[in-house]
Amino acid sequence: MHIPRIVIGGTITKTGKTLISLGLMRALVKRGLEIQPFKIGPDFIDPSFHYFATGRFSRNLDSYMMSEKDIQSIFCKATRDADVAVIEGKTALYDSHNAIDEKGSTAHVAKILKAPVILVANAERISRSIAAQLLGYKIFDPDVLIAGVILNKVGNERHAKKVEIATKNLAKIEVLGVIPRRNDIVLPYRHLGLVPAHEREEFSKIFDLMANIVEEFVDVDRIIEIAEEAEEIECDFEENIVEKSNVKIGIIKDKPFSFYYQDNVDALSSLAEIVYIDSLKDRRLPKVDALYIGGGFPEVFAKELESNRRLRENIYEFCSSGNPVYAECGGLMFLGESIIDFNKEEYEMVGFLPIKTEMKRKFQALGYTEYLSEKDTPISRKGDRFVAHEFHYSKVHPLKKLEFAFKVLRGKGIMNGKDGILKDNTLATYAHIHVYSYKGFVKNFVKSASKG
Repeated sequence: MHIPRIVIGGTITKTGKTLISLGLMRALVKRGLEIQPFKIGPDFIDPSFHYFATGRFSRNLDSYMMSEKDIQSIFCKATRDADVAVIEGKTALYDSHNAIDEKGSTAHVAKILKAPVILVANAERISRSIAAQLLGYKIFDPDVLIAGVILNKVGNERHAKKVEIATKNLAKIEVLGVIPRRNDIVLPYRHLGLVPAHEREEFSKIFDLMANIVEEFVDVDRIIEIAEEAEEIECDFEENIVEKSNVKIGIIKDKPFSFYYQDNVDALSSLAEIVYIDSLKDRRLPKVDALYIGGGFPEVFAKELESNRRLRENIYEFCSSGNPVYAECGGLMFLGESIIDFNKEEYEMVGFLPIKTEMKRKFQALGYTEYLSEKDTPISRKGDRFVAHEFHYSKVHPLKKLEFAFKVLRGKGIMNGKDGILKDNTLATYAHIHVYSYKGFVKNFVKSASKG
């Protein structure tokens, strides 16, 4: 199957890779093309930007949490009606889950998809030496096709010319763009990364401005050619036709809770009816058989969450009734007694779990995780092993003895090598699970809901 595609990789973090990716996506959309965005690695925030830049849901591709076949399947399904796939990488091109193995890296996914890579290099305060840097990226793994480079954050015209000549003549890499340093275009950061796009309407203006910059300083026509030149890949996925149940899954998806993999939502919606809930506006739960509360920023909206007492009481009753509830990270925090924010202000939450969570100035856990389910839960069965990821600044303070469902084989978890607080039929964890990293997740959850 011929699918025009490119990977946008970075030489280091904060090269401007996300802004350039967004600008390119929006520029291609303005040309009338259907652009399917992807994000490599475990990330919720960049995909939210991708959606607003292209109008299409972005998909995560992660070679640590997913098999090569699954990555190809996700990619092929999502691009069936697209003109070009733009895949934004993570961190630096070759950074992976450890110091040696390539699994989890942008380069590894590029190889799996046989996709040409366009590097974004920070040219600030460097001239001839950039050729040495880029040459290292070029020869480090000959199986990675580095098709060109965009030199970002250059100074005056003289500096721009020097880095361009050095790259072309010494590193022998095609220069696809030279973008001058700009201080007026900034995507705001929060402690977990960029602020989600849906929280800031003015992002649309930033995307349009970046599209104009990309059109002015980048050879977009040549990038389209490179994408078209990508070799064919096999797409042998099968559409699973399943009978939809009568189960209704409530998903709290709003400003405080926005961290959901779209593939998880799609998998759930293929088996059950999805009912969306707004934790700030809705005063009570709709009639649902199960509840899914994702991650996000409940600490930022703690005051508003506390003020919605009726919904919090309703959720407490739902958990107490034995209905299946699955909560990840921010959802875990929400189900506890209270949240203590960065300013040491404490706010009441649902109160079903006997814990308080406190925000810390430094992250408490970051990276891929592996778990062994030691008990049956709404999403897992005893003996199941699965991979996920964790990234949080909060710390759990138990108020009573906790029952845990998961043994942590890799990662930090909640405490003492354990994760997955289990109370009645409610499971709360710091882990973020992708349906392709643990395929039993969705089926088990829907099955648990159907027993109610």
